[in-house]
Amino acid sequence: MSIRYGGISLAASLLFSVLLLSPSDVGACTTFASVGAANYNNGLLIAKNRDSLATFENLAVKSSAGKNSYLGLFYNASSQTPYPFLASGINEHGVSVVQNEAASIYHPNTFNNADQSAVIYTILENYSSVADVLADQQKLFGNGLANFLIIGDKTEAILVEVGPDKNSFQILNASDNNNRVFHTNHYVLSEMRKYNKVYYSDSESRFVAIKNLMNSASAQYTAEGSYFNWTSNAVDGPLRSIFREMTVASWIASVPESGIPEVLIRFTSPSLDFQHYYIQLTPEFWSSPPATISPLPLSLEGFDPEPVGSELRYTYSGGEL
Repeated sequence: MSIRYGGISLAASLLFSVLLLSPSDVGACTTFASVGAANYNNGLLIAKNRDSLATFENLAVKSSAGKNSYLGLFYNASSQTPYPFLASGINEHGVSVVQNEAASIYHPNTFNNADQSAVIYTILENYSSVADVLADQQKLFGNGLANFLIIGDKTEAILVEVGPDKNSFQILNASDNNNRVFHTNHYVLSEMRKYNKVYYSDSESRFVAIKNLMNSASAQYTAEGSYFNWTSNAVDGPLRSIFREMTVASWIASVPESGIPEVLIRFTSPSLDFQHYYIQLTPEFWSSPPATISPLPLSLEGFDPEPVGSELRYTYSGGEL
């Protein structure tokens, strides 16, 4: 596979004066997934852009006796170590999870980073299929800890909206929604919309953007093509786009119908140097996982500048400079 990463710039300092006027810009994310015929790999594609004002990211493999091994995007909101919270992950069976914060509920104290991460840890460590997750849905999602999750394997993806009341949750199967699901930070499923108490225009903008991008695609989706382009989409400006001023990481996992799962990861946090990763999740990877995961070296491979003499194309008229 040949993967090219375009140059992506991210402002080193955030516009705090603007952000303080818009609480929706804290802890907001965009997630999406597709399965089956929608994808070139005929399996699962699943992605998350992680947005935060102050966070530290870490990519690591976790394994413990009697549990599934999994690769996760871990984070800490206040310091560089340890990394107790989990935003995205994929386990050795190909079960993948990405998560969004339920920002639109009336009382945000009904969830926190630990609450949101707990169910991801549980699923990655203990489940080998979406079917198994669905069989345990009451136990997993009936706790009243508001949360948005997309969970997938090579045969199915589901969107789960968890409300702030006990036993309040609703699930949408991608197979019932043109083989795709997508989400931002407000409730969209019919039984859950009553929990939207605060309106955030950026959440609506990102939701409409990813919905339109997925629905208007002219070909089957690919990880390194459509999905990477969508996580990089910044056409609505620094605050309302899918890729925003506070996007600190992008995660794309591919679990083909047959073949080796892969992940593409990009760190764009102001607290880190720009880094990107491409990892094949082979049996050898799981049997002997690396203690640390190194990013790919940045390079200009594939860059094709015009030949000597092309400087004549750079023309300026009076007053431009």
